[in-house]
Amino acid sequence: MTEIAADTALAQAEAHWLAGEAQQAREGFRRARMLFHQSADAMAEAHALALLGDFEAEHDHWDDAATAYAEARMLYTRLGDQHGQGGMLVRLGRLGQQRGRLTEAEQYFLSAHEVFAAAGDLSGMAHVAKRRGHLARDQGRHDVALDHYHHALELYRRAGDTLGQANVLKGLASLHRRLGHGDKAHQNFEEARDLYAQAGDVLGEAAACRGLGHLLRQLGDHEGAVKALDAARHLYAAMGHLKAEAETRLELAEDMAMSDPAKARAHRKHAQDLFTRLGDHDQAAAITVA
Repeated sequence: MTEIAADTALAQAEAHWLAGEAQQAREGFRRARMLFHQSADAMAEAHALALLGDFEAEHDHWDDAATAYAEARMLYTRLGDQHGQGGMLVRLGRLGQQRGRLTEAEQYFLSAHEVFAAAGDLSGMAHVAKRRGHLARDQGRHDVALDHYHHALELYRRAGDTLGQANVLKGLASLHRRLGHGDKAHQNFEEARDLYAQAGDVLGEAAACRGLGHLLRQLGDHEGAVKALDAARHLYAAMGHLKAEAETRLELAEDMAMSDPAKARAHRKHAQDLFTRLGDHDQAAAITVA
């Protein structure tokens, strides 16, 4: 019964997270971790800690995130789970990158690579290459970033990891867009979108559609941008990701202001209602509906 309650608590925590209900999500992750600990399910406890760390990192609670990741890593080490250990090292590296501790981030990524290589984990090694690509990108070392991304893509393909390929292609698309390589960015966003759909990752598919919409807007393709953003909006709504849906509706309203003012107003009103539901009253008040 304890494990069933833990699974329920974890599922509810993730739902609260998607709905923007931060305190309920935090309490849910902590309760799930406690219940998994009580049932002596160390693997599930580590997973709950990893999700708690992801949640805290998203909300800029760096120290709390680092503690959760470190505790999860200890559990994976005790279990002899090299994939789990490597995953936590990658998360710690990503956290270091977010905090601007770039040398620390690179060291975590290199340690993760060693763990994955020792386990013969191609997907894990690809994940590290992708993260190193993000790190190089953020440092303005674009050629190095492209090399890391292409290496990651090759490793994911060798591993038959569809979702991993989609993630790298989205990163490649974003970098090509930044560098002004419109055709390459367009191709990579579409490839990522299709692979996310194939893998059943609805939020990933939505993010790729949204990225494609931003690119098409930049390229002056108004109709294509609206189509891509509307696809993203539908996917976010289907998954209950209220914040992303609200943000995408505002982008649609901006793009449709001249071509269809009535629909633009409707999108702004709906976005305002969503931000109000999320408790973001400042954002809701900043939206002009009339």
